[in-house]
Amino acid sequence: MSKRLISVIITLIFITQNTTIIFAQENTGNPVYIVQPGENLTEIAEKFNISVQEIISVNGIIDSNLISAGTELIIPGLEGVSGLLLTSPVQVGETLTQILRKNKISLESFLKINKITSPSEVFIGTNLILPDNDVNDLYANNSLVINEDTSIFSNAVTNGQNRWYLEKFNFSIFPTNLPGETFYYFSEESNNFASSFSPYIQKIELSPLPIVQGHTAVIKIYPTLPVNLTGTLNEKELHFFPDSNGQMYYTLDGIHALEEPGLVPLLINGEFENGDSFQIDQMILLSSGGYVNETLTVESTLIAEELNIEESQKIQNLLEPVSNEKLWTDVFRFPVDGSLSDQSIEFSSYFGNRRSYNNGQYFGFHGGLDFFVVLNSLNIYAPAPGTVIYADKVEKMDIRGLTTFIDHGQGVVSGYGHQNEILVEVGQTVETGELIGIIGNTGRVTGPHLHWDIWVNGNQVDPFDWVNIQYP
Repeated sequence: MSKRLISVIITLIFITQNTTIIFAQENTGNPVYIVQPGENLTEIAEKFNISVQEIISVNGIIDSNLISAGTELIIPGLEGVSGLLLTSPVQVGETLTQILRKNKISLESFLKINKITSPSEVFIGTNLILPDNDVNDLYANNSLVINEDTSIFSNAVTNGQNRWYLEKFNFSIFPTNLPGETFYYFSEESNNFASSFSPYIQKIELSPLPIVQGHTAVIKIYPTLPVNLTGTLNEKELHFFPDSNGQMYYTLDGIHALEEPGLVPLLINGEFENGDSFQIDQMILLSSGGYVNETLTVESTLIAEELNIEESQKIQNLLEPVSNEKLWTDVFRFPVDGSLSDQSIEFSSYFGNRRSYNNGQYFGFHGGLDFFVVLNSLNIYAPAPGTVIYADKVEKMDIRGLTTFIDHGQGVVSGYGHQNEILVEVGQTVETGELIGIIGNTGRVTGPHLHWDIWVNGNQVDPFDWVNIQYP
């Protein structure tokens, strides 16, 4: 055998054994699903009620280990379903009827690709698999709401639509015609039409979806008339504020890090200046934050339950007043010198960690970020503009030690614990980057560090949210 032939054989063997490409067979009209982070073939097969071997066969998969987030897989056996299948969360106010009509998918096809047995299982934040129809973009914002005193005929005439087209297009998806239902249509002139909530509400947005333990939830409402808004999330009062441009109202809510994952109620009431009103009463899906456990060894006298209760009540009293003025204008900065990129900022503990003290039970969680003293300095800086509402330089808190709290407005407060020195006074206004204290080791600590927490509507949230996300 010649050296040339041997070389060719070796090359072919190498290519066969080290390929990194998933060779998919020609698609014959089957839908295509995009793999989500963390999914494997077994989970995908179970999701669509097919076998792993069917997915492997139709896609010509050589190595299932190469399946990763973003991989496009042909899904066989879903007769009547085609196109790209995307994962999308249920939005505020959406019903199963609206979702079917808006995405132009029949109930039969919907049930083939989603494990839903009843419309009551469709909650805000529920991730549904829906076809990415090109036609969807043309009419996603074009809708008519059938009111109690109008009909599909009168709505069609008023908005220049063909009644028979509206009925054919919408009834073919879900054949009902009840007050409050939403109908979709094609049109280039879509900006003047309202949402299904009210003729005076353009849209309502909630993020993130689903909401998550220990994170900040934001609800935005876009009205066309001035409106007085009230509401609750999981029975906790929400505070609504107008944005600076007068285009929307928003509310910020901190989801408690120990809140039980599952379904929580959202209630929003609105009264317009013309006397009309609307109400949203839906369940929202709440997901786990995926927090880990950690054990700390501290002075035994500092883990007494009465100390925690007393200090928590003191802090809640500080947080109770909610001002209407918003003082921050940008994302927050870290309250210390250094940066993550060059590792001059490091953390000894992260937000949400479930904590055990002196090998006891995991009964609580860490409410902020703890900064290691590997910093360029021991300085503490204001992360955003605000007003100092607590700075006791004499009587330190038992757990937090020397502590400062800064009110940034609209229920957003930041705290700084275990300081060696406080450099601000109550009532003082501070700007972003202004020096406010010196890192120390006062209170319940295992060593010198800064504890930094952010409170939103009375609950501690992950400070990384506020460093990475621009809130209204």
